[in-house]
Formats: sequence, structure tokens, C-alpha cells
Amino acid sequence: MTKFLALFYTLLVMLLVAVVSYSVQKSEEKFFPQRTIGVVLKAMDSEHWLSVRSGMTEAAQKNNMRLIVITAENETAFAEQNKIIGDLLDNGIDALIVSPTNINRTKEFVDAAREKNIPVFSIDEEIDGIIYIGSNNYLIGEMAAAFMEKNLPEGAEVSVISGSANQNAHIQRTAGFVDYIEKNSSLRIGMTMAAETQYRQAMNQAEKLFRERPNTRGIFVTSAIMTLGVIEATEKNFQSVRIVGVDTQNDAIMAVKSGSIDALISQDGHESGRLAIEVVAAYLNNQPTQKYNFISNELITADNAEHFLLQEDF
Repeated sequence: MTKFLALFYTLLVMLLVAVVSYSVQKSEEKFFPQRTIGVVLKAMDSEHWLSVRSGMTEAAQKNNMRLIVITAENETAFAEQNKIIGDLLDNGIDALIVSPTNINRTKEFVDAAREKNIPVFSIDEEIDGIIYIGSNNYLIGEMAAAFMEKNLPEGAEVSVISGSANQNAHIQRTAGFVDYIEKNSSLRIGMTMAAETQYRQAMNQAEKLFRERPNTRGIFVTSAIMTLGVIEATEKNFQSVRIVGVDTQNDAIMAVKSGSIDALISQDGHESGRLAIEVVAAYLNNQPTQKYNFISNELITADNAEHFLLQEDF
């Protein structure tokens, strides 16, 4: 009889625990219902964007969110990107996170989202009137210029090879660099050249720079994949220049360790993705949010490159 009662009470306790757990779960679902977030990034062809998606996915799981992540074919395909955004807006999403490929072509989808009462958030690229998550891109340019000022002789000529002129991140990085050089240093600006954010185009622009400005002693490149293209051009043309790039991805950091790149300004995609989801979750739960939500940006050199090597499996 005693054994029977012991078994009975054990089963009763287990049942009560199950009921309480179920009740807590249902209570959480009531106050934190699952939301569907549409995410449209510039591309998915680099470590940076893979890392952004990874950070978003982890944060979405913690915040009971379902993500629909879609990208256009490449960072120049703004028409395809806008079509994707339009389709998402027509399919019941609760919020939209977008990194526009062309900042001059955002009004149409921003207006469409407002008509449907769907909040829009921008990541990596600022859009007027929209909550932003990502780097302080003007500061990135200033940090790169400060490194050049410290590591080049007085009066040396430096140039910029920038990504798309249709993307605010590259515009702001270039502006920060040029302004700092002109106002706070003895260095001289040679050329500022815009290209699409691609390896081959950056290499071609660097070769053109070496032909037209043979006295170039420093180059600021506004993305990591472009920086790798510039490295190839410098090696091919036997040029000795200081190179500073942007982004936190393993191939570029390894180039810093080997001395092919002098420095990178970090841009942690995982941090951007995580922060974007947290900002969206706060907004949807009626919590305070800021217009500008900046991640940290740090100087990466051979001395600390090992610390920044990514350890995650995308």
C-alpha cells in the first residue's frame, strides 16, 4: 500500500509539473505571440551577409520570431530587390528589415509599408525617417583616415576606392575619410573612385589609380571584398602602399595577419543581425527604441587580428 501511495504521489507531482509548464508556455505565447519578420538583404555572397543572417537567426529564436530572409541576385539588382519587398508586404509580415541596394529607390516600398501599417527597419544602409541598425559609417571613414595619418609621412597622397555611389554606407565612409584628411591631417587626397562592391571591379580601379596617380601611398577601400581585389592589383603592379579596408570577415583578417592589408575597421555582421532583431522585438512589444542603433567599430591590425577571427559555422 505504501509503495502504491508513493507511486501515486510521484505521478501526481509529474502531472502538476506538466500542467504548470504548459500553462507558462501558453502564457508566454499570449504575451509574446510569434511574429513573422521579412528580411531583405543586399546579397548573400560574402561572410559579412552570412554573419548578419546568423545573428538574426539566433536572436529570432530567442524572441519567438519567424524570419523570411530573401536577397536579390547581387548588390546592384535594386529592381529585383524592390519586387521581393513588394511581395513580402503583400504576404502578412509583421515588420520589414531591409538593406537597400539603392538608397535612391526606397520611397516606393517605404510608402507601401506605411499604407499597410508595417514598420520598416534599415540595416547597414540608412533610409530617411527609418530606424537604423548598423555601423556609424562616417566614423569608420574617420578611423581609417586617422590610421593613415599616423602611419604615412607628412604630405603623402592617399585615395579612396569606394563601393556603389547608390549606397549610403560607402558614401558616408568616403565622406568621413576625406573630411578627416582635409581638416585634421597633413596628407593629401589624390582620387576618390566609386565602383560596384565587387572584387574584379575594385582590382581594375586600383590598376587605374596606379596608372594615373603613381605617387599614391595609401588607399582606403570601403568593403572587405573590394580590399582583396585591391591587394591583387598592388601585388600585380609591385606597388607599396598602405591599405585600409572595412568589415570583419576571415579572409580579410587573414590578409591583415599576413601583412597584405595594413588595417581593417571592424563591422561585425553577427552583431548587426542580432541587434536588428532585438530592436524590432522591442518596437513590436511597445518598448522604447532609438532612431540610430550603432554597433561597435574597432581598428584591426596584425597585433589583434587573431582576436577578431570568426569562429562560427554559417
